[in-house]
Amino acid sequence: MESKPAQGRPLTSPSSPQLSLSHQQDLRPGSGRNDHGYFGQGAFLLRKTEISVYSEAATPSTDDQSSDRASLASTVRDERHHQSIRTTYSNRTSDEQDSIHSSVWRSSEDLPKIPSDFQPFGTTVSIEAAPIKTYEQKMQTMKGLEQAASMKRWAGGGKPAEAWGKLIKDPELWDHAGDTLVYFGYQRPQPSFRIKASLLEEIKSATLISKLQEGFQRTVKLSPSRHGTSRLRGGMKNLNLMATGRQKLPTLSETGHCSNENPIRHEIHFPAPEEASRIEILRHHITTRNLFAFRLGRPLVGLTYYQALTDLHERLLLYMPQEIDCTRIIIRYMMSGKLHNVANDPAAAAGLLAWTENSGVHWVEGWREAFVHCVGMFDNLRTLPEIRDISHVSRTLLERSHVELQARIEACEARLSAFDFDDIWLASTWSSTLPRRAFDRLRHFLRQYYEKTYKGWPPGAHGSNDRWLTRELVQRLQTDFGSLYEYYADRHRGWDAKYSNEDKSLADVLSTHDKMFRCPHIPYPYPLLPASATELTLGKPLKQSLFTTKAKTMEKRTPHACLEASNSLQVGPETTSNGLVEAFLRFEKSDLVPEGNPREVRQGRWVLMYGILQVLATISVDTPGLWFNDVPYFLNPRLDGSPSWTIDAGQALEKANPTLSQCWTAPMSWKLEQPAT
Repeated sequence: MESKPAQGRPLTSPSSPQLSLSHQQDLRPGSGRNDHGYFGQGAFLLRKTEISVYSEAATPSTDDQSSDRASLASTVRDERHHQSIRTTYSNRTSDEQDSIHSSVWRSSEDLPKIPSDFQPFGTTVSIEAAPIKTYEQKMQTMKGLEQAASMKRWAGGGKPAEAWGKLIKDPELWDHAGDTLVYFGYQRPQPSFRIKASLLEEIKSATLISKLQEGFQRTVKLSPSRHGTSRLRGGMKNLNLMATGRQKLPTLSETGHCSNENPIRHEIHFPAPEEASRIEILRHHITTRNLFAFRLGRPLVGLTYYQALTDLHERLLLYMPQEIDCTRIIIRYMMSGKLHNVANDPAAAAGLLAWTENSGVHWVEGWREAFVHCVGMFDNLRTLPEIRDISHVSRTLLERSHVELQARIEACEARLSAFDFDDIWLASTWSSTLPRRAFDRLRHFLRQYYEKTYKGWPPGAHGSNDRWLTRELVQRLQTDFGSLYEYYADRHRGWDAKYSNEDKSLADVLSTHDKMFRCPHIPYPYPLLPASATELTLGKPLKQSLFTTKAKTMEKRTPHACLEASNSLQVGPETTSNGLVEAFLRFEKSDLVPEGNPREVRQGRWVLMYGILQVLATISVDTPGLWFNDVPYFLNPRLDGSPSWTIDAGQALEKANPTLSQCWTAPMSWKLEQPAT
């Protein structure tokens, strides 16, 4: 019998013509023969295996028994033998193999040369693996991986990565009730993990189950002397020099051989490829550790976040049954442990972004989360080696989105530093100067208010780029002016409402501003207006002396009229107690214009509030659908030009839109009252 090697990988050749049926365990998964790396594992090898059974008659011989041997050889063609062999060595049933022609009969001419000492009759089983990549080809190149100073541990939940050096024995993967010891190599003197065999059996991985069967211990007592202390091979050489932080090897009691613990029934080994480099050996062992961490829901470790995710994904593809979606189960693992929270961690955000855009992953929601955080932290990200793991397309998009976001912030700073909105009056049709003067007085009041609040306006610069308009400050301003808008907006008149000649001037100013800056209209653009000057003077007479003038009458009635022209009875305490609202009420009460129309004064102030709200809407809205937003940086980059696969996935990336700010969303919660008829 002869076994035909596939793609240069030798298979064990039996020495007996009967071995194909009587010694099947030598070729089964996990037999330990040439089991040096990923592709020596039976589950992967047999996943794409062609099994052919050859049978030939004996070569003519002078031996009288030759004819008998030839007749016996013909019985090997029995289909029952063929099916038995195929069922034993393949992960497909015999019928499935017949349907795809994965097993064929071949003539004797196709047989390899039979050795001279081989008996001239019998059956040959040839196992041919489909072409596969070598270990070096399969393992993806991690750019900047050599710059990783040490192994890191990602606990998830937004916690920063921490240095980690417990590869020799990981306490997070040491279950004293476990019955299985896990070694990195066959020559390891001490185990690295202790787990329960049932956890591996539940995975239903042929490779892991075969390793359990191979390492089954028939005796309860485990003798540590048989492990030896020879020089480490198959992936453990120089491991102590690569791992960060030297630690003492565990003692016998620490390894779980105490009498009060469950007996050890299995030993399984995960040696690294013999020809692997030092960094590849370390990656192999890290991935082995992460494989069990994945099963137990423990944190990830690795040299970089991208390396940890990518290597774990590849290992699962090799070990898991084909019907399992490895991408989905990794995503569930990450979300259950909050490992997808990359907020405030530029290196982890880069790693997640790079992993999500891998051809075998294409996780749209994860890409969006990572991309938005990468743009927000781009100043820190650009100096990290992990940025080189991101594709060229995504790096280009990051650069563009960062530049555009900074330009938007600068434009807002220019407007809000002095509340400069003079250009909004370019289309004014007001014949009176009263609205413009009211606009200027409110601008002066706002500067004074925020100078007092922040001890100077604009506030002091934050960071190296001298940006004073931070995300926190924008959120504060949005809350202030959003509360002011809800307090004074006319909730019954939108853009489609009929307006009087008095409203026309205000509508012209606001619509021209929105057109000039390409802003969507705020849905309710008009303020509640107090009574006019005529109505105030023609009302019920006040108790007055003989010398009381008309101006004195207006001065006493205007504050009350302004207070009535508000939504003070509809808004909640979070609005009425807002600092800016309270200060504005005091300002409006004191800012009286003798002989002036209080309606025009309110409209002039409203123009400034409207302009500020439109500017804040361009920078205060976060990208929709984000999972984590408790960060100091902005989360609203433009997503134009996102990778084509995000569109192919049928999931459009919703961008941050001004219409999601408070002025647009608040009306949805208003309980509109029918106007009096």
